[in-house]
Amino acid sequence: MVRHRSDLSDLHIFYAVAVCGGLNAAARSLRVDPSTVSRALDQLEARLNTRLVRRTAQGVVLTKAGEMALARVRTIENQIEELEREVLDSEATSPVGAVTVSCSDGVGAYLLTPALTQLLRENPKLDVRLDCGLWPHNPIEADSEIALNFNAEPIPGYVTRPVAYFHYGLFGTKAFFELYGMPQSLEEALRHPYLHHTAQTLTGNMARKVPAFQDLARKRIETNSSAAVVEGVLAGIGVAGMPTVMCALYPDLVMVGESFAPVELSLVYHRDIERIPRIKVVLKWLEAVFDQKTKPWYRREFVPPSEFTKFPGVHQQNLPLGAGKSSEGVPADVQVPSRRIRTSGA
Repeated sequence: MVRHRSDLSDLHIFYAVAVCGGLNAAARSLRVDPSTVSRALDQLEARLNTRLVRRTAQGVVLTKAGEMALARVRTIENQIEELEREVLDSEATSPVGAVTVSCSDGVGAYLLTPALTQLLRENPKLDVRLDCGLWPHNPIEADSEIALNFNAEPIPGYVTRPVAYFHYGLFGTKAFFELYGMPQSLEEALRHPYLHHTAQTLTGNMARKVPAFQDLARKRIETNSSAAVVEGVLAGIGVAGMPTVMCALYPDLVMVGESFAPVELSLVYHRDIERIPRIKVVLKWLEAVFDQKTKPWYRREFVPPSEFTKFPGVHQQNLPLGAGKSSEGVPADVQVPSRRIRTSGA
């Protein structure tokens, strides 16, 4: 092992000599004495039993053997640099800094925040900012680096990657329907108070027999907050259109009629930042939060809420199964490009 370490050191010095074009220049680059460089070069040539350089008054000239050796050593140097990058980006190092994620308030409140516990415990030097866009005059100071957008359109230079599909339906609580009657269809549901989210355009996704449901329903509450709609339904005010994932969190919810066409949720972020480790760890966490293998309510195909109990993790506050710890291989003060990503919410 001592011999291998010595060989690697000699090869590194030979590489410096070849790149710098001389022994003295290599010594300055390596911050060692010229005698150290000369001795290492002599040892390497003796071991290989050939001349690698010809020394001249102007510096050194590689021999044919030296050119062959340089090609090999350059590969070794590149592999060493790659190894160092991988080690710096390994799980042994904790990510440092803050990541800003923009999303709708419902996604932020019910799906992301409960799952943050695991992420933050495993990454104590990581901070997360959730920009839910409800207070435009009091925004999160940092521009969003990652956005969760519904029905996102491709943006040049950005990655737009679907992670989940939200199946919307009309929901109320068991207690509400026991008190006021369980509708057998969407038409019968019109007699119940309706909580309307202004960002939802469910008419286009509804079955054709009830395309005017939202126009005919009595909107007892109208709001631009997903959380307000959810809390209103849970409080027994009435019925509302919500994604089936809410049944995985609140088993008291009951779905009326059929589901609507799914709405695609995508991760959106600029390509320039996807290799920054603190971004990578949050992207990995988000993928775990919306893991379609363990959470059927996020799949493209519709899975009835009645079948959710067959899967692990149901009613567990949407905890990210398998979300792992990542690493930070760059200093905390490395700045992500300032780019505001517009968030669409539902």
